[in-house]
Amino acid sequence: MKGVTTKNQKMVMSHSSGSGIGINPDQLFDNFSLIIAHTASQKERAFSLRHAVFHEELHYDIGEKTNSPIEKDAYDHNSILCLLQHKESNIDAGCLRVVTIDNNPNHPVNNLPLEEYSGDSLEGSDFHPAFYPKNQLCEVSRLAVHPGFRKKTSPPTGTIGEDISNIVSKNNGNQTALISLSLFLAATAIVGISGRRHVFAMMEPRFNRLLKLSGLRFQKAGETIDHCGLRAAYYIDQKQAESDLPDSIKPLYTRIKSCLEQQLSLHDRDKVRAHGLYQEV
Repeated sequence: MKGVTTKNQKMVMSHSSGSGIGINPDQLFDNFSLIIAHTASQKERAFSLRHAVFHEELHYDIGEKTNSPIEKDAYDHNSILCLLQHKESNIDAGCLRVVTIDNNPNHPVNNLPLEEYSGDSLEGSDFHPAFYPKNQLCEVSRLAVHPGFRKKTSPPTGTIGEDISNIVSKNNGNQTALISLSLFLAATAIVGISGRRHVFAMMEPRFNRLLKLSGLRFQKAGETIDHCGLRAAYYIDQKQAESDLPDSIKPLYTRIKSCLEQQLSLHDRDKVRAHGLYQEV
């Protein structure tokens, strides 16, 4: 599939008092829809995209063994799945999940995924998951960008770019940076809406450096290991992450959070509480 372009390429810079140039949220929402995967069919779409990227493209040995063209594992039962759908083509351009755990010893999932395959690398860390209440923990993972929405040389998570001007430039037809940034902002919003605070993620050190340029300052929580490439565990405080977002990104984040709050409604939060996954902090 050739790269998909968005319609109405236009001036995407917005100006607000004291904040300089920022990302116009319309650049995202005119072309894409953020969807919390509630239904089985929506979840299958996320699993299918993950299979296409992680199994078919990258040949990662992850997830449950199945004959179906999907990629999922036991942690998906305790996850909030999010899709980013391209409006014009109805193609899912990206996806991610936020894995939550709780204090129930009878629950099949009681640790974060990264504790399973990188436990030793976390020893001696100032940010070990064991230091935090389980009902305030979560992990962002399985972030993938459809190959049709990124350059062939881009990683499966896309790329956020060297600076925000790569996104706000009116001449930039490449949406990869915006998609990747929006997915991480969506994860930040989901974490906050769900009442979580302490966030972990496994990522390449290079990708973490790019996130820092966008205002998401993860701190390294473990040694770099070889897990689907060289990666390390990183930690961020969700409330601090929201507070530290640069003015250029805050309008986009506010719009993303509002969109997701409507989907993660009180009814949905009640269902989360029923499974012991929600707590105000």
